[in-house]
Amino acid sequence: MRCGGRTLREPIETGLRTVHRGRLAEGIAALYLEMNGYRILARNARCGPLEVDLVAARGATVAFVEVRARASLTHGRPEESVRRIKRERVTHAAQRLAESLCLPPGATMRFDVIAIEIEPFGLRLRHLLGFWRPR
Repeated sequence: MRCGGRTLREPIETGLRTVHRGRLAEGIAALYLEMNGYRILARNARCGPLEVDLVAARGATVAFVEVRARASLTHGRPEESVRRIKRERVTHAAQRLAESLCLPPGATMRFDVIAIEIEPFGLRLRHLLGFWRPR
């Protein structure tokens, strides 16, 4: 069915591609963390409406990781989309999750971003440690 020069399926397919890309990026990020000595404690950890993509531990550090992927840099790098409100929401969720995850005594909380740029013949991944600090 067509509507204004587009088929009605196009927006749905675009949305599904975005969701699929996000899930794929989270899987790649989790694999990257595991290959670098992290233990994944939670994926898509929720506290009510708040969510943290990945929670990973290595030694006494627990990283709350926001994963961002872009297929094009037209709208900037992936990490540039992690704005103040998103950082505040992830920080709030992490503080609530820390209690339920039974973190090791003396654990340090860190807020990271894994930025993935999907290119025609591969991808580029950057792990930005301590991307922000809670206020």
